Amino acid sequence: MSKRIDYEQIAAKLDYPTLDKKLEQLAQHEPPKSRKTAVDLLEPLRERLLTLQRKGWSSKQLVDELKAAGVPVSPARLRECLNHWTKGGKGAAKRRGTSQSKRAAVPTTPPAAANAGGRNKNASGDGQPKLGLTHN
Repeated sequence: MSKRIDYEQIAAKLDYPTLDKKLEQLAQHEPPKSRKTAVDLLEPLRERLLTLQRKGWSSKQLVDELKAAGVPVSPARLRECLNHWTKGGKGAAKRRGTSQSKRAAVPTTPPAAANAGGRNKNASGDGQPKLGLTHN
């Protein structure tokens, strides 16, 4: 078992005004990033990469040049960065599929109405599937 922390003893020794001043100083600055992402790494090259993409350079061609310069990035990751920049920000490159509102706008036909015209050979008149059992 680990030793219990005596918070009363710590509170008695703690210099709250000094700690509060230090925390106030921290609040005035941006927190340090512990890890750079591909977007962070390529940000200084953003406009140049977007211009080259618009001119017809493929992500594979751009990645080959970036790798030659020492930037290890995959074509898929570069496309995510380019999409992130062109679609306006956070999370734009992560969106996949159709949004809920677009799905709701697509008209759907109920299953009973879809089968009404051309009946399936396994369907009986009561809407239940035929089991294929024969009576002897």
